[in-house]
Amino acid sequence: MIILQNNNLIMEISEVGAEIHSLYNTQTAVQYIHDGNPAFWARHTPLLFPVTGPLSDGTIKAKGGTYPMPVNGFARDARFATIETKQHEASFVLNSDERTRAFYPFEFSLTVTHTLLDNGWTSSAVIKAQEDLFCTFGWHPAFNLAMNGPDVKLQSYYVEFETPESVDRLYPVNGIFTRQAGFLQNQTMLELSREELDKGPIVLNGLKSRKVMLKSKKGDRGVVVDRGGLPTLVIWTKERVDAPYVCIEPMYSFQDAGRNPDLSKMEGMLHLKAGESRRFSNTFTVF
Repeated sequence: MIILQNNNLIMEISEVGAEIHSLYNTQTAVQYIHDGNPAFWARHTPLLFPVTGPLSDGTIKAKGGTYPMPVNGFARDARFATIETKQHEASFVLNSDERTRAFYPFEFSLTVTHTLLDNGWTSSAVIKAQEDLFCTFGWHPAFNLAMNGPDVKLQSYYVEFETPESVDRLYPVNGIFTRQAGFLQNQTMLELSREELDKGPIVLNGLKSRKVMLKSKKGDRGVVVDRGGLPTLVIWTKERVDAPYVCIEPMYSFQDAGRNPDLSKMEGMLHLKAGESRRFSNTFTVF
């Protein structure tokens, strides 16, 4: 585990998935990241690549072949190589090799850098294509509801938008997206409820707000998520259990299980030509 530290925060990062496991405020004794309790979800802040969401039969088609593909891609379980560590920053890389080609038959590199700030962190990812390829990308941080006290539950939290939003919501029914028209109607606040999240993830496209805030009616702690221009926002927690976290996830795209399994025809995919790269950078501010 790699540790970054400043006067306020300690961050722990695993080389597996280049995943942040902990963000602890030493001044307030507040843990902002889900602890990975497998009873609820054995992850913390996974990155999603080269797909997001489920596939109907757990496979993709590419280059004339069929390949197994886990939900949300394979990168979250891959061991990254550490490029460099400093007191406040760590960089990791995943290069295509025999292990990645078993899932994804393209040559690429994925470089991830986490930078610890006085009041949060910035995560950046650079996808570089060594050949023409198709992919998507997302961050999947799980925030600890107990940041506002051990008894504070999901229902006390809400998401606040920078500007009033009017968008539909997508959610899966038997793996296929259903559209809930008028889910947000000129609203700057979305109250989180077990009823809505038990339907599955709240998938929002077309938001105008660059920044969204996770806040609670029962405390002053929260998180500001800078979407950094990523077009899709997903809100999720494990369904039908009293899970102690909620995920606020900026993504390039998010698809349902009914998508075309051919990566070159899959909706919402990023097409990079040989030699091209794409960088995503998102800042998460805690308070």
